[in-house]
Amino acid sequence: MANCGGGNATVSIVLTATPTDPASSLSIQAFSATITGITLTDSTGTAVPLTLNSAAYIAEFTRVTSDSTVLAAKLNVPAGTYNQLQVLFSAPVVTFCTQANPGVPGCAAGTVATVTGAAGSATAATNFSLAANQQTGIVVNAKLANSLTLSGQSITNVNLGAANVFTASVLPAAAGATDLGAGQLSHIDDVLGVVTSASGSTLTVHTTARGDITATANSSTQYDCLANNFSCVQLNGVAIVDTVLNTDGTFTLAFYEPVDSGSADIIEGVVTGVPNSVTNQVPIVATDAVFASSNSILRGQINLGDKVVVTYTATAGNTFTIISKGLGLPTQNFTSSNNVSAILPGQTIAFLATTFIAQSGVTPGAAGTQNIALRYTRITGTITSVALPFFSGNSLPPFFGLNLIQEFGTTNGRLSLDGVSTLTGITNGSTYSTSALYLGTPSSPQFAAQTVRAH
Repeated sequence: MANCGGGNATVSIVLTATPTDPASSLSIQAFSATITGITLTDSTGTAVPLTLNSAAYIAEFTRVTSDSTVLAAKLNVPAGTYNQLQVLFSAPVVTFCTQANPGVPGCAAGTVATVTGAAGSATAATNFSLAANQQTGIVVNAKLANSLTLSGQSITNVNLGAANVFTASVLPAAAGATDLGAGQLSHIDDVLGVVTSASGSTLTVHTTARGDITATANSSTQYDCLANNFSCVQLNGVAIVDTVLNTDGTFTLAFYEPVDSGSADIIEGVVTGVPNSVTNQVPIVATDAVFASSNSILRGQINLGDKVVVTYTATAGNTFTIISKGLGLPTQNFTSSNNVSAILPGQTIAFLATTFIAQSGVTPGAAGTQNIALRYTRITGTITSVALPFFSGNSLPPFFGLNLIQEFGTTNGRLSLDGVSTLTGITNGSTYSTSALYLGTPSSPQFAAQTVRAH
């Protein structure tokens, strides 16, 4: 063990990503890989392997352009000086499409494609020292453009082991580069999973792809449920939580919203084409999932990036819902509809899967549902203006079919920032990524944002 007798520091690690340049006009629906290990190397050449939050940690890099996820928390790492961080990975997969006609919504017919890469490792140079009893964090960032080979709007190769894909730096961020306070390392928002324990004011949420998050509520915790307090937490139910990772490796529960009262098979995915209102079918690419605790029809059958055709069966009195997470929304029509014609390319939906057939080769999977909810889409663009509580941007991915400047609304007390401490700190012309509800017309604005990262 390195620096034997020198004591340990407490270290937590989060994952982020820098998106491709919006001017590249890429439409990436999902970009995933399994992170199989993280190793630090100290100045003596001693390697220190780190224990990840999950033995099979599936990173979704499109998600972490706007939202950080936890690779590891509260690790005991030997004090010392570290000059290298190595990321080991397998199964890189990018699902994308092309749309050469500005303003036309949806992927061009037959263009949704998948590119796979090889397993391997990547090394990032570091230069930081850990002291005994120090509490700190590391952010591992993936520069997606450096991993991709492009031909116009098409991706021809993905190589996470290419030069300068991964970088590593110390948390907390410098003043002015975060809205977090003292003792806080990172927002860890939009965690979807099953509540596996709840005691006192502490809960644990188990995710399908990224392990467990155990968070403790306080007087500032917000709830979107009838009781508006911790009694809303339902053991074995599906929920979405926002948390803050603290310097000591613990998590504070910032927000809680129940999704389903019983553990169920849920698929989340981004809509890639204009839905067919005759067949009631919606094409998506899967970006997340929750597996039922027993008799799951999804476990071992679905992967991030899989294409799925969803068939919706309308039932009397049942309309679409919005998982708003406490955001103030403008007038919208989504929740008054039970027709797939209300669903737009670029929106992200979540649904309880009642039937499922896995993707086979290039043939999409198939799922049936009677319940559809609007979820958060990860969007990258170029900032054109900020006028609180709104910001505007253009150069959205082409398959949205939105080639004009779009306005995004924010909600006071429900906004997480990274890269800046206030929205007004984002420079016009710079790249931003956001997780936002895409409400569509007649909403004004059409987007309600909950996280914003300045790149």
